[in-house]
Amino acid sequence: MFSGRQWLWLGVALIACSGGTKPETENTVDAVMAERPPASQAPASVMGEIVATNVSWADLYSRGNAEQVALFYTEDAVIMTPQGDLTGAAAIAGHFRALFATRADTILATKTVTEALDVAGDRAYETGTVTRTLRPRADSGAPSREVRVRYATFWERSPDGRWRMRRSLRAP
Repeated sequence: MFSGRQWLWLGVALIACSGGTKPETENTVDAVMAERPPASQAPASVMGEIVATNVSWADLYSRGNAEQVALFYTEDAVIMTPQGDLTGAAAIAGHFRALFATRADTILATKTVTEALDVAGDRAYETGTVTRTLRPRADSGAPSREVRVRYATFWERSPDGRWRMRRSLRAP
């Protein structure tokens, strides 16, 4: 079994090696499953669970529900941000509360594309892209815009059987 540091370096290496792009699809389990190559290392059931979790996370995120978003993380989860790492569910909830309170845009749509998902027992490693359509909240007259970010997430199956995020990195 990999240690946390080994998972991190594996993730960094995989991000560095992934240069190709795929066409984006709608944020549904069926669309993502259809996009996966037949030789995927992730069992279809795990892929379905993680994609469904991503859809739920994105919905709660776009509505600004910090407490519910934080429930998708393990108690000792780490979110890696440009300002530094946030560790633990309470710190993560606080981060999202502050982010949502100061958010200058309204999220109109979110599209998540899982590019790779590798599973080893009760741990999984996912990479992909998130594209959000944003509209400025202020009456600036500015048009809606799209923002696309790449992400890497380490997942862990919790004792209740749900997949939760243990470590997450989103990069512009």
